[in-house]
Amino acid sequence: MLTIEKKTMLYDCIMRQFPDPGLYRASRIGEWLVTNGHSLDKLGYGTFRKFAEDFPEMFSFQDDNNDEFIEVKRWQTGEKNMIGNIDTRHPADDFFGSANIILNDDIIEMTQQSLYALTKILGNGYTVQQMKQEIYHKFDEAKNSNKLVFFGERYTFPIDYCQDGLLVNGIITKNLSPRGKSLYFAFDKTQIYRTPTAEHRRPLSGFVPDAEKESLYKLLTDYFPCGKQYHMAAVSKYLTDNGVDKTKFGFFKMKDLLATLDYIKMEDTVLGGVPQVMITILRHDESAPSEHIPESTDRKHEDTETIPAGRLTEFCNLPIKPMGILEKYLHDRGMKIDFSIIVRNVSEDYDKARSEGAVRLHDTKLIFPVRYLKDDGSRVELTLKPSTYEGKKWFLYYVDIISHERSHYSDPGKQLENFAFLGSWSNFLGELAAKAVDEEWDFANAPIKNHQILMQYIKYTFSRLMREKKVCISQDRQFAAFNTGLADNHFDDIYACFLPNDPDSGTEWKFIGFCTAASGGLGKQLVNFFNPLPLPPTYFKHNEDLFYDHTKQLHTDFEHIIIDNIKRLPLQFLYDQFFDNAQARELVRSIRACGRDRDEHDKRDNLYAQLKSIVSENSRLFMRIQNRLKDAIELARKRVRWNYKTAVPSYFPKRDSMSLMLPLALQDESRPDVALVVELTRSGSYQGQTILTLPQAYIDARLMCRITGDWLTPSQILGGSNEQDIAEDDTEDVE
Repeated sequence: MLTIEKKTMLYDCIMRQFPDPGLYRASRIGEWLVTNGHSLDKLGYGTFRKFAEDFPEMFSFQDDNNDEFIEVKRWQTGEKNMIGNIDTRHPADDFFGSANIILNDDIIEMTQQSLYALTKILGNGYTVQQMKQEIYHKFDEAKNSNKLVFFGERYTFPIDYCQDGLLVNGIITKNLSPRGKSLYFAFDKTQIYRTPTAEHRRPLSGFVPDAEKESLYKLLTDYFPCGKQYHMAAVSKYLTDNGVDKTKFGFFKMKDLLATLDYIKMEDTVLGGVPQVMITILRHDESAPSEHIPESTDRKHEDTETIPAGRLTEFCNLPIKPMGILEKYLHDRGMKIDFSIIVRNVSEDYDKARSEGAVRLHDTKLIFPVRYLKDDGSRVELTLKPSTYEGKKWFLYYVDIISHERSHYSDPGKQLENFAFLGSWSNFLGELAAKAVDEEWDFANAPIKNHQILMQYIKYTFSRLMREKKVCISQDRQFAAFNTGLADNHFDDIYACFLPNDPDSGTEWKFIGFCTAASGGLGKQLVNFFNPLPLPPTYFKHNEDLFYDHTKQLHTDFEHIIIDNIKRLPLQFLYDQFFDNAQARELVRSIRACGRDRDEHDKRDNLYAQLKSIVSENSRLFMRIQNRLKDAIELARKRVRWNYKTAVPSYFPKRDSMSLMLPLALQDESRPDVALVVELTRSGSYQGQTILTLPQAYIDARLMCRITGDWLTPSQILGGSNEQDIAEDDTEDVE
């Protein structure tokens, strides 16, 4: 038996060489003990396994490995460590970021899958071990030539150029898994070419055999109906997601590959001011004989479309990184489960899922639920992928712990992006603007016409639909859609449609297009999945939400408007009011000189903070601005009496509330400068809550309907050249 004192001594010895928990070769640990004078004979054991079994606080053998590997653990009993206080920092903190770092097998985790994939991308014919040594060599070479970059908690260094001429970088980060080694290796293909000349970016020997053309045709038409236009980016992504490798056919760009297919029609167009390539799949003879499909393709599907039987650990590798993610997820929720028990549990869950038919196929991946729950009550899912190197045929690829139904009311502007992958905003918004009734989607002086108004509109419309539970998802979760609240030239509702995203993606859904009911392939799918169809958002319930009653009193929070929101008041207006205060005028001149660049944001905020201090401490200045605001409010009330449409209804997403907005003309009575937000209180009077810039006011009002008023029109609104001008909302600090 080992005494506590003996265990303490051995623990200190082993942790000097193997400081990180994880799997190690038992022979290496044994050699280290012998080197330090602790042979098995002296310790009184005939085999290393007997020794390890007598020291379970530090060692354990897993059921899916043999005596060759052993798990080294932190030695703890209960909440108190028997050795003393263990450093809770990351093991790599002492040396990570140092230019003198030396990589070796003891500190860095390199998965077999990553190394094998890298050899295939580089085409160097190396074995996995040779590739590992090459990485070490390239790391040292980069360090010596000052090409090793450390930024954002990661090392980056060049490895080599791959077959298509693009540079591959190695990436080294801290390993997040508590079971792995200190560091983790990954690689990334850059957009840097071996040579900047265009000649090297052209297809070297681009050719698609007829049999492959037939296979690609079937793949494309299974997803994209013939005769309709699609963004080339969407088609390219679909082919890439389904394993089509352009370099296999000798092309550097997917566009070049598509151009060789005689059933593809490509057209250059401009959407939203942005050049686009649109693709139409022409109808084609689909009776291509099955024998034209390469035999290797048949074998691939035969291997991956069969759900493997047997114990999970017998046919599937469970890499430390994804398993560590699951272990950390459970630990963060108070479930301190031993690693070996988690392995056993997921193995049992696979057997159960297979017997119940709950293992599903997605492309070539296997997905199955386990017993552990997400925050939304649904089950955590594991994704397996076929392995491409010798050994077990599958490996754990992804652990889905994301709660897809989690609401994000605290930030409604992010809900749509959290819900689905939209592709590029320019393509998404350009397609919607082209389909909808023509409307101004940018302000007058916007330097780039990029549909900023439409972006804010669709974000907050989706947020409202989520609150009203009007985002529709089919029962089998194979289709989702929502009503955009916009209409086409025939005044038919426009719907946004989505399909399930890849299981290892950050969102559950991916955008596939806009449609009207029963029109085209998407429109027919929409009608097939939903009855009734998705409804548009609704905002108001009472007439008081739409019409301003000028007989009611209006009380205004001037302190909040003048002090807290001084930056929303026109600079020229402030300059004129500060005619007897040289310091305040100088601050206004400095603010104007800052411009609206993001780089100047902190400086501008500091100047405004000084201006707030001056106004709040000088009652004369405060009263002067307040009196000018009172005059503008009285003029606005007169305008409402003359024309009730002057009071514009609006919706505030962050507070989920309705308000009315009145135009305040502070410099020229014929031209409003800001909007006063008023809400009807329970007592029956109006409360002037805050002011908004005109771009902000238009965004909030446009959610309700298209604006036809005489003072809130995009073509007459200056500003909005900065995203903050458009999206910033004051409602979070309104009491």
